[in-house]
Amino acid sequence: MNFNITEIKSFVTENVTEDILKKIGITAGIFFVVIVSQLLIHEVVAVIDAIPVFNGFLQLVGLIALIQFTRNNLMTQDQRDALKEKVETIYSEVVSDEE
Repeated sequence: MNFNITEIKSFVTENVTEDILKKIGITAGIFFVVIVSQLLIHEVVAVIDAIPVFNGFLQLVGLIALIQFTRNNLMTQDQRDALKEKVETIYSEVVSDEE
C-alpha cells in the first residue's frame, strides 16, 4: 500500500505542473458559471412563462422576429446566398480563432 502511495506522489510531482492546474481551475470555473447561469435563466423563463400575458406576448414577438428574418434573409436567392456567405465567414473566423 505504501509503495502505491509513493508511486502516485512521484507521478504527480513529475507530471502535474502549475499550468495544468491553472487550466483545470479555469475549466472548472467556466463549468460552474455556465451551470449557475443556466439555472438562473431557466427560473426566469419559467416565471415569465407562468404569467399569462407575457406568454402570449413572447410568442407574438417570436413570430414577428421569424417573419422579419424570413423577409430580410430568405425571400430571394441573392439574400440566401448572402446569408450563407455571412454564416460561413463567421464560422471560419470562430474556427480559426480556436486553433
